[in-house]
This record gives sequence, C-alpha cells and structure tokens, in this order.
Amino acid sequence: MDKEVQQNCDRLISALVTHFGVTRVQQDGGYILPDGRLLNLHRSDTDNRQYHRAVAALLPAEMQGACDELTIVNLMVATGVIRYEARGRVHTAVKPTQSQRRKLFELMKYSEQWFRVIASDSNGATIGDEVFKSPPAHELLQFFSACYDDSQKVYREDEFGIQPTDTGFALMFRPAQRQIGVYESDSDTMTVIPEFSNLLSLFERRVAQYQVFEPT
Repeated sequence: MDKEVQQNCDRLISALVTHFGVTRVQQDGGYILPDGRLLNLHRSDTDNRQYHRAVAALLPAEMQGACDELTIVNLMVATGVIRYEARGRVHTAVKPTQSQRRKLFELMKYSEQWFRVIASDSNGATIGDEVFKSPPAHELLQFFSACYDDSQKVYREDEFGIQPTDTGFALMFRPAQRQIGVYESDSDTMTVIPEFSNLLSLFERRVAQYQVFEPT
C-alpha cells in the first residue's frame, strides 16, 4: 500500500472511530478494524443502535455506490475493515489481517451462533460464502486464503447475466447494474474488462446458451 493510499485509509478509520467509538462488547460491534478493535454501533441498545447505512452516510461522494451495500464494500476495500454482526454474519472485501482473524476467532470460537462468512472482491462480487460454527483458527485462514488467491477465485454465477444489444450481447454484473463485457456478433469478438477477465469462459457459455434457445 503506497503512502497516499495508507493516509486516506488512516483518515477514514480515524473519522469512523471519532464518530462511533470502539467497544469490547461483542453485541455492540459493527465492524472489525484492521487492528482488531470493534467499531461501536451500539447494536444491543434499542434506543441508540446504529445501522451500517449510518456508516455509509459518512463516506465521501466518490465512495458512494449504486446502493448502501456497494458503498460498504467500497469502505471495506479502502480501509480493510470487516463488516460484523453478532447475530451471525461476517463480510470481508479484502483478506483479513492477522489481528482481524484473531478477533474473528475470539468472537466465534465459543459462540452457539452459526456465522455466515461472505467474501467479496474489490468490485463487490461474491468470491466466498460459507457457514461456520466455532471454527478452529486454521479453517478461517484456509477459507480467506482460498478466497483471496486469484488462482482459486470462484465467482457466484447468479450475480452475472447477459443482455441482448443492437450488436450482440453485454455481460452485466447485476448487483452494481454494471456492464463488464461486450460480445460483437458481426466480428464474433468478446471482451471483458480486466478486473473480471476470468469470467470470459462464463460469458462465452451464457452467449452460447442464449443462442441455442433464441427464437428463430
């Protein structure tokens, strides 16, 4: 991480900690910071609890996504924070730090609660989705290592679809309503933007399937 990116990350985290504070109470946490501390969203206080959209509202305009969920992914990518809900949900967008993994293990190891752990990439696409209950530390490490290893990355195919265009088809990333690939029928050429380059085979398959069932 270069100096400017690190400074922006530090500023964002500092702003969040100043606004919300930190807590040691598991039920009140809303995000796990890179150093393992819990951002205090007062989730156990019905009168003062904060929601994740309150965090999204603090972010600058350039980090706002098509919806709150994508804005939160932008936050997680920029700062490395992990979204955490004591009721059983964890969401990452970058590989967790050692301090974060230790905190997750601490939060999950004696819990009777099942935790759904979702891993996204920097675009908000799901690359891991698994349920754990009191997992050993090495299982969490293996899960995150596999998710954030480009050679093992597997996308959720239902997050992608094709749309007919005047000249062929477009590959769409549905959660962001974003076009990420183009197929030109006349030249029989297919391109996908670099950050989704390993989806080319999926695009080819979807176009072939559409053409098989296309009305004549």
